[in-house]
Amino acid sequence: MFPIILIMSILCHGHAVDYGTDFVTAFPENLAYYFPANLVLSLKITTFVPYTNVQIISNGTVINRSSVSTPKVFVVNIPNLEVNQIGFSFNALRITSNYNITVVSMSSRRDSIQINTVPPTNRLGVEYLVPAPNYNTLALQLNKYNESRFISSTTEPTQFSFSLIIINAENVTNVVTVTQTSPTPGNGDIKLDPFELILLPSNCSYSKVSSSAKVAVIITSPCVDTQNCRCNMVAHQLLPTNLMGTEFFFPSLKDQLPFTFSQLFVTSADSVDLSSGSEKKTVAAGSTDLLPFYPETGSPVLTTTQPAFLSLVNPGLIIDLIPKNMFSGCYLVHTTLQSQSQVLIIVETAKKEELQITSNPTTTSPGSSLSWKDVSGTSYSWALTPPNCKSCVIWHPTSPIAVYILETSPSGVIYGGPAISVNDEPDPNGCVVVPMEFELSNVTMSWREARVQCISNGLALVSPNINYTQNKMAAALNNMNVEGFAWLGLRRNLVTSEWNWQNGANFDFANWDNGQPTGNLCVGIWMEPNGNFTWRSIRCCESMQPLCVRDSVIFNSVDLI
Repeated sequence: MFPIILIMSILCHGHAVDYGTDFVTAFPENLAYYFPANLVLSLKITTFVPYTNVQIISNGTVINRSSVSTPKVFVVNIPNLEVNQIGFSFNALRITSNYNITVVSMSSRRDSIQINTVPPTNRLGVEYLVPAPNYNTLALQLNKYNESRFISSTTEPTQFSFSLIIINAENVTNVVTVTQTSPTPGNGDIKLDPFELILLPSNCSYSKVSSSAKVAVIITSPCVDTQNCRCNMVAHQLLPTNLMGTEFFFPSLKDQLPFTFSQLFVTSADSVDLSSGSEKKTVAAGSTDLLPFYPETGSPVLTTTQPAFLSLVNPGLIIDLIPKNMFSGCYLVHTTLQSQSQVLIIVETAKKEELQITSNPTTTSPGSSLSWKDVSGTSYSWALTPPNCKSCVIWHPTSPIAVYILETSPSGVIYGGPAISVNDEPDPNGCVVVPMEFELSNVTMSWREARVQCISNGLALVSPNINYTQNKMAAALNNMNVEGFAWLGLRRNLVTSEWNWQNGANFDFANWDNGQPTGNLCVGIWMEPNGNFTWRSIRCCESMQPLCVRDSVIFNSVDLI
């Protein structure tokens, strides 16, 4: 008779996590297809576990295969698949893998650079609000134009409008409804074949995209004005409406970074009030108005009365601010121009020194090494620091944080945005990318036999040596809906009478039942559904179920470049 094995892993697969096994993206036009400079398109891919196989597919053909024997970060150069023609095409890229990965797209032509974290397909949606910021007002501040050419009453399309790329992210025929606001308001239906895309022209304005299956949506312009009569492409991937928020933190950074012309933009389905200290502004649904950067005059705390997206608009860049409800426990940060990069970190003030920055598998810097400033009126602080790595991990053991990577091109244009969220949930063990997995057999045996059984399957008797692991174990057992007793990886030393964990951890946490421990040498857990899952010392020869665990994978063990 074969044993019945109950298996349960617990990891918060939240809405903010950027890893997955299936992605779609596209490369919008950068400056102009005829611009006399080399176009460089690439994907930066991070693998977390050994023997990860990655495929990059275009128009049904695999254009790159990578088999990675050890976790690492690598770059794949992409042939010219720039999307520069209005209408339908199969210039989308699909990236698939057998284990979780993260993907970042990079497009550069001379000094025009755009970098986007590519969200996995399971994080995409079927409803998007399309922002239409009036970039003309920003362009007028940057360069000297004849303002009469840009008055709002003109019927001519302006050169700073945005195109729209919609990618069918699923292997089904997808019916997409696009709501157009000008020049002719109304809805139009578009049918996309599997992994097909459409580029909609910039001489129209759009407010909403909805679809029968998941899509990726990118607003883009090949050339928007920046300082000194230069231009930079904008490629901004939209988030679905289920990821909106109502509270945002972002400090004034104009003394540290070229944010002199920064403004805010609100995207919401309904009229919403935006507040920042004493500053308050009512923003109508579908408004195209750019707002002042209130953190300079009001407060770095920005709140809205309805769920909304709040974006920072800077010359050549649009950044969606991370709402407080989407802070994460761990981020991956990649840089391209290390000497001109800055990382913005926002964390609870009382816990700022617990922050950890891992630049390689053996080097970790604590939050106490950073220069912190308070986010006034809140219990949060922020720090701006240059990363000392090309790829590094920033994580917190107990409190969700926000992390942005901001880089400056040689021409002075900022690019970047939110860092890659690897795990929603803080974990005292580190940046967990593969959760611990619990296995419970229904075959009973002695403690020694249980230990051997676990080891023979590449596992170990579970050692809940901290409260966090105890809670994870209790959650897994509750989900298994089991009762009775199971062995733990804890045993008393026959000579010293000290308790020893089988994983070698110090014994400084316990969850003993009343009147425990007694004089017995081994320990079992009482599996009572919705109970406290307390421990009892038990004779080692008793027959109980083995509770085995496969250790989690911690990101600081990955060989980062």
